[in-house]
Amino acid sequence: MKSKVIIWLLFAAFVVFLLVVPHANVKLTDLTSVFQGVSPEHWLGTDNLGRDLFALMVVGGQRTLLVVLIATVLSFVGGSLLGMLAAYRGGILQVVIQFIADFVTVVPSLVVALVFSGLFGFSSVMAGVVFGIGNMGQYINLSYGLAAEVKEHDYINAETSLGARSPRIMFGHILPNIARQLVVYMGNNASSVVLQYAGLAFIGLGVDTTNPDWGTLLYDYRIYMITNPELVLIPMAAICLLALFFHYAFDDGKVNQEELTIYD
Repeated sequence: MKSKVIIWLLFAAFVVFLLVVPHANVKLTDLTSVFQGVSPEHWLGTDNLGRDLFALMVVGGQRTLLVVLIATVLSFVGGSLLGMLAAYRGGILQVVIQFIADFVTVVPSLVVALVFSGLFGFSSVMAGVVFGIGNMGQYINLSYGLAAEVKEHDYINAETSLGARSPRIMFGHILPNIARQLVVYMGNNASSVVLQYAGLAFIGLGVDTTNPDWGTLLYDYRIYMITNPELVLIPMAAICLLALFFHYAFDDGKVNQEELTIYD
């Protein structure tokens, strides 16, 4: 427990640092200062265009966290509510919601990203919405399976017989019993979003190339892996550490892997 608190405090400090730390203009190039090492002026050195690598990492981190926040909140809230509603109401509503879950699950996020990029342009907010909708189906299936089990408990039937309203049963009894499993899955999903967004940026599909992303930096610097490996290792380490943080911080040893099965 203490280790989790320390991890969360470090992450909070990291977020605050990204938001308030001053940094150079990420679009400012200086061809007379390429591949400079660490210095008081350039905390992580400069790249092949003379841009400050620290500034690029800060802006890329801000954009990544924004994508993860939007995607996670959208898929967690929307998917969990729809899954509970399908399990509690049943009937035609269940069929419709499960169809939505199956549809958004089978459509690749990269395809959706390309479509949205062509129609509306692409930004961090749009990427978060695309990943949030794309991951919503998994939350629907998980919360549906968990809520369907809780719904069969005797105390739920007793509440229903006594005339308790649906919102009271769903949010007062069902949600508290399935929240732990959903939160654990949310951490795993947040890790996936970090990797999905980095992958999307790496292959250059649907991202705003005028602003730096950790995945874009990996793609741009891949040819310097031998001569200047730090240009690749720094964004790669940032992606891995952020993904590992979400996986570890939300992990709950009391939740069995079977409880996180995506119900079909």
